[in-house]
Amino acid sequence: MTTLKQEEKSPGRRALQTFLAFVILFLLYAIAVQVTEIDLGKLQSEGRQTQLVNVLRFLADPDITNPDIIDPLFVDETQPFSLTETTVNTLNLIVETIFMALLATTIGTFLAIPVSFLAARNLMLEVTSPLASFMLGLALLPVGGGLGWLGAKLMVTLANNFSDQPLFALIMLVIVVAAGWALLRFGPPILSEEKRSTSAILIAVVEIGAVILLALFGLALLAALGQAFGIWLTSALNNAAFALGSFTVNFSFLGNFFKVAGDMVALILPAVTALLGGFIALLLGSRYGQEAVLRMTGTPARVLTAVCTFLGTFVVIFGVGTILNWLYEFDYPANWTWIPALVLGGLAAVGSLFVAPKRPFAIGFVIYTIARGIFNALRSIEPLIMAIVFVVWVGLGPFAGVMALTLHTIAALGKLFSEQIEGIDEGPIEAINSTGANRLQMIVFAVIPQIIPPYIAYTLYRWDINVRMSTIIGFVGGGGIGFLLSQSIRLLRYREASVMMLAIAIVVSLLDYVSANVRRRVI
Repeated sequence: MTTLKQEEKSPGRRALQTFLAFVILFLLYAIAVQVTEIDLGKLQSEGRQTQLVNVLRFLADPDITNPDIIDPLFVDETQPFSLTETTVNTLNLIVETIFMALLATTIGTFLAIPVSFLAARNLMLEVTSPLASFMLGLALLPVGGGLGWLGAKLMVTLANNFSDQPLFALIMLVIVVAAGWALLRFGPPILSEEKRSTSAILIAVVEIGAVILLALFGLALLAALGQAFGIWLTSALNNAAFALGSFTVNFSFLGNFFKVAGDMVALILPAVTALLGGFIALLLGSRYGQEAVLRMTGTPARVLTAVCTFLGTFVVIFGVGTILNWLYEFDYPANWTWIPALVLGGLAAVGSLFVAPKRPFAIGFVIYTIARGIFNALRSIEPLIMAIVFVVWVGLGPFAGVMALTLHTIAALGKLFSEQIEGIDEGPIEAINSTGANRLQMIVFAVIPQIIPPYIAYTLYRWDINVRMSTIIGFVGGGGIGFLLSQSIRLLRYREASVMMLAIAIVVSLLDYVSANVRRRVI
């Protein structure tokens, strides 16, 4: 009887639920109309309609040529054709906008590709390791990063001493390359499948360190030579210019390119080396920690796990506390660094004693979650806001816009690339794994061939987006045509604004046409 009554009431309940749903939707849209202040009466106002017509007429008559209208009956036929100052400025800034988007897309793509693998769920869920392995890697991460930073910084400082003597720097570069080649060619082999003694291992470690230092010194010398050559070339080509209509082309930009390239290498070399050093230390710590804990049993394995857990937790908590202290400048920094690191490290070590030492933990899922969280956080911040921060850092101009677009490009492409990896065919991966290939070989031969075409397509699409974003970033001083466009709109110079809008529309259409053809050929 109860079931029959419920079945009899169910149509009524469904009708009531449907009615309530319509009521809720009606209330939502009513609130939306109120909040957005929609007033259709303004559309019928004669004064506003007159203003709209005037603005549209101004926009439909862009201030491109000078004079605006050439009538051969009243204007001298010998009068030369010329572009207005607005058109010349628009052409200059639209070129700047295109290259801003190009640089941001290129740099952002190269940085987004490696991190996209960390945010691919299907690849990272398979990554597991014992607790001691991962914690030892975390403990050694700042050691490797610090050594990499100090080594690269020392080599850059040493190379800067030769920046005023380009010939001597070139000789030193040749000597460094020859020494590195001789060390690799005639020195003991760095990698060997045979079991080596402790002394042979130490010699191999010293050889690796020497090769790394020589490579860093060579790159630093190359950066110093690029700076010196760029300054000389800029001075030599400063007077090599020619007029092209209303434009003047100066070839000194070639020298500036070499100087900026040298400055960039010298600037990012310590940071890149620190990242590579930290990554290598993380891999080595994880590998040797796993081998050690797998060889042990019982109490020694638990003790090793506890020690590694303490060190790894200490490093993480101390690092987070140091960042917070730098950001907020606490009165008692120890309360945020040493004390919580020691306490939480000790608690984590005690807790690890109750965990099976050889139990595999889903470390890949943790890395995947962190990477996705970072991507989502960066994508939630509009490039316009990022540009404001970078304008404060590096000043007004296109450089701030390039940095803002690059950061947003890394987050956006990283998400798109990772989702593309998640959607690949699993058949090639299973086939490669069945041959006994390691993880790197699986990625190179099974994953990368499937993602190259969509990666190219997404990159071209992102360039299109960055061109459009560049016009908005200029509103806050981030370079490009947006700054001039915002000025024209604020000053009610709609004919000038029309020239810029027309240029933006043409450039976006051309880029869309080119990117569509490239995508069709690639995919």
